[in-house]
Amino acid sequence: MRTIVRIKFGSHLYGTSTPASDLDFKSVFVPSARDILLQRVRGSINGQRPKAEGEKNVASEIDEEAYSLQRYLGLAAEGQTVALDVLFAPRWAMVEPPAPEWEEIERNRHRLITRKSAAFLGYCRQQANKYGIKGSRVAAAQAAFETLDARLKSRGTTAKLGEIAHEIAMLTLATEHMEVLDIDGAMDLNGARRTIRHWEVCGRKMPFTQTIKSAHEVVRRVVDEYGHRARQAAKQEGVDWKALSHAVRVGTQAVELLTTGNVTFPSPNREHLIAIKTGQIVYQAVAEEIEYLLTAVESAAETSTLQESADLFWIDDFIEMIYRAQIA
Repeated sequence: MRTIVRIKFGSHLYGTSTPASDLDFKSVFVPSARDILLQRVRGSINGQRPKAEGEKNVASEIDEEAYSLQRYLGLAAEGQTVALDVLFAPRWAMVEPPAPEWEEIERNRHRLITRKSAAFLGYCRQQANKYGIKGSRVAAAQAAFETLDARLKSRGTTAKLGEIAHEIAMLTLATEHMEVLDIDGAMDLNGARRTIRHWEVCGRKMPFTQTIKSAHEVVRRVVDEYGHRARQAAKQEGVDWKALSHAVRVGTQAVELLTTGNVTFPSPNREHLIAIKTGQIVYQAVAEEIEYLLTAVESAAETSTLQESADLFWIDDFIEMIYRAQIA
């Protein structure tokens, strides 16, 4: 196994480290010839200490994760944030000078980054749903709950969402944060896939085959969650400030990548991120910023001049060349 790049990762890369921050390293390696030939290359090697559920690192701990070249380039092609952070890491973040193979990857960044940036956009949506308490989301959840509550009383506990499909469609047309969409289900014995219609409310997808009673419970939890979040915003209790700072950072990076094709380290807004991370900014203000960034990322994705998909032919050719050389 031969390492071609190893960087300081996390808060030390973003410029948001505090005395309590642990030290993270990410690296990319070319597997040994023996592992390549025997087809037992590990996609990633994790050096983290085993932790109990919910346990966090302490300042003195070191986390190390290494990716095989093939696994890393696959993650980069998918637009995964960890791969893109490594891809744009500057020389000062590197523990040692990179190998020629890494310099070649850097010269071909344009072949790897795309306008889809699925991970960036998906993460921003996830965090907006998790931390945002935008009024239109609350209204959508409440409207869905009231509709389901009324139909549960009039149709009973065994009725399915499909029985009120028309009402759902009309409500969806008139309300933000709702969508009716078709999702492919499991493949049957004949190799065909059955398409199942779903109702999505504030990110929660419910199949039309689900009972109204079950959907009513799902949406009730959404309403309760938003109510809890509103109370949390007022009191600023139990807030995961580190997660909030990550959401803002990723949203900012996504906008920069989609508009310029680059990601800057340390983060230009690092002082703002530290203020969020240490709880110096009102929760509601951060939640609104995440909502704004979600809109900005979606807009940037629509107008970005980046390519639609990564150059998979170049990736395959590059991996083949490097692995052949390793075996030789």
